[in-house]
Amino acid sequence: MEDETRLTVHGATAYPATAASARVRIVNHIPFLRKLDIELDHMPTLSADDYALLTSSANLARKATVLGRSALRALAIDDRSGMLLIHRLLLLMPLPGIDPPRRLDVYDFDDALTVGSAAATNRRFQWTKQEGRRAITCMRRARLVFAANSILASQARLHASRVEVLPSCVDPVAQPLHAHGVGETLTVGWIGSHTTAAYLKPLLPVVGRLHERGLRVRLTVIGADTGVRAPWIKHRPWSLASQPADLASFDIGVMPLPDDAWARGKSGYKLLQYFAAGVPAIASPVGINSELVAEGRGIAATSPAEWERALVEMGADADSRRQRGESARRYVEEHYSYQRWAPELASMLKALA
Repeated sequence: MEDETRLTVHGATAYPATAASARVRIVNHIPFLRKLDIELDHMPTLSADDYALLTSSANLARKATVLGRSALRALAIDDRSGMLLIHRLLLLMPLPGIDPPRRLDVYDFDDALTVGSAAATNRRFQWTKQEGRRAITCMRRARLVFAANSILASQARLHASRVEVLPSCVDPVAQPLHAHGVGETLTVGWIGSHTTAAYLKPLLPVVGRLHERGLRVRLTVIGADTGVRAPWIKHRPWSLASQPADLASFDIGVMPLPDDAWARGKSGYKLLQYFAAGVPAIASPVGINSELVAEGRGIAATSPAEWERALVEMGADADSRRQRGESARRYVEEHYSYQRWAPELASMLKALA
């Protein structure tokens, strides 16, 4: 017999759990909410194989078939009872009456969708995806909107009646800590995807110059390929299984960003991942990044000269890196962990029900 005290929430999105945003914003919340009498299920309209095909060089006919299947899945979601939460988009392409949906309880987003991505790869398809228009429609129709940070919340309040900040979270308990010490090589780490790898471009010559000057430094890039082949850079594929160890292998984490409207809406998730591993960071002071690296958790850097000074300063002092990393770990435990946010999220969902 079904437990009538439990609240069922359908977390629908176009993206499978292999996509970071769906995993962070929906899937990883599931075990924490279950302990609080909320059954959150992840309902992607694209399977992992479908999503991989759409991001590949497959022909248009195969991609069209995948999009058709995702539309059928969206129709099935629309017929279900229970609370409906949509993360970002239900479908990659608009389908009137289905996406945006007529009925929507909760809308969740973690990027500046109303502004539009500055990435060329995303601009190419914006006219067909219509992300901004659809996101605004969802905000207007939803009874509750979750925004990943205060900047996005301000954008949402232009369109939505009720907006709450729900940050993207990490699970520090599941993340091993980096053991800071004096090693032969300083490992500077970055984790991301091919869509954000372009942000590393200004940093590459900085690391190259430090290496030429005799500093034993290596930039480890997880999940993307910069196209650079040199002794000071290493590329590794991303996997969910290897991610905790990869993060714990970094001495310093980096997050360079351009100062534009899209980047200012980002949630600093790379920094939170580094911090969970007890790894201090150097980051562009763009959007929420300025707040995250404050109070000794990291160093803000804008120009190449500032990036170079920060890498030299932080790289030279293992004790300082350890202290910064310990402070950063405490910070995410207290402010950006699933353990901290699950009770608050559960309370908001139950109140809405």
